[in-house]
Amino acid sequence: MAQQAFSGAGGSGTISINPDELTHIANELMAIANEFESVIAPAIKNINQQNYVTAGKAKKAMKKVSDANDRVLELQDHYSRASSLVFETLNAMIQADQEVGEKIIASLNIGGDKG
Repeated sequence: MAQQAFSGAGGSGTISINPDELTHIANELMAIANEFESVIAPAIKNINQQNYVTAGKAKKAMKKVSDANDRVLELQDHYSRASSLVFETLNAMIQADQEVGEKIIASLNIGGDKG
């Protein structure tokens, strides 16, 4: 469990982050985005190409089906962006741990570079 302490004008406290849970969430979001890409998007494309109503007052209403399908496809972008943000957070955590590790090594003079 990673923890970050903070204080100041915004308040004080500790944020606890479980990297395993964060990784699980990122993978689930990515799986949903991939499902949209491989299954839902082709199905919506197929639906949009159909001419269910070719004339009459209902033809105008069918435009709303296409608009609704476009809105569904917007969800794919949102899931992809959400998974990217979670992966960016994981990357930031890894970089933060590496930086801390390098500082500790430098301060302990492990590695023999300094006299």
